[in-house]
Amino acid sequence: MIESSLVTALLADTSVTDLVDDRITPVAVRLEAGLPAVTFARQSGSREWSFDGAAAAAATVYVLLTAWASEWPDARTLADTMRAALDGYSGGDIVVASVTDGADTYDRDADLFGCAILVQIEFEEA
Repeated sequence: MIESSLVTALLADTSVTDLVDDRITPVAVRLEAGLPAVTFARQSGSREWSFDGAAAAAATVYVLLTAWASEWPDARTLADTMRAALDGYSGGDIVVASVTDGADTYDRDADLFGCAILVQIEFEEA
């Protein structure tokens, strides 16, 4: 899964881990682990195809990363830090990553602020 490579890239960046430690989980924030935290969720993906129907190795996926915190400025700072770490990143399975800002949100039930970024990942499938 390319998401594993994305998480590895985030955990290798001390500006990110200084804020979030290793609290990066799929889809749902784990409140018992502490805050701030990051969730990731695949949004869509595509593969290149040739006219003869053979799949090429090039693929693109979009992954939404959401920074969660009890205060909006903390969530925004974490989202901006992840953007700086990932925009233009290349390494491991990731050919290149590019980042677009996403929407901010508030989870009333958990009393958490979320700030999202959308990461487009170009990679080569095996």
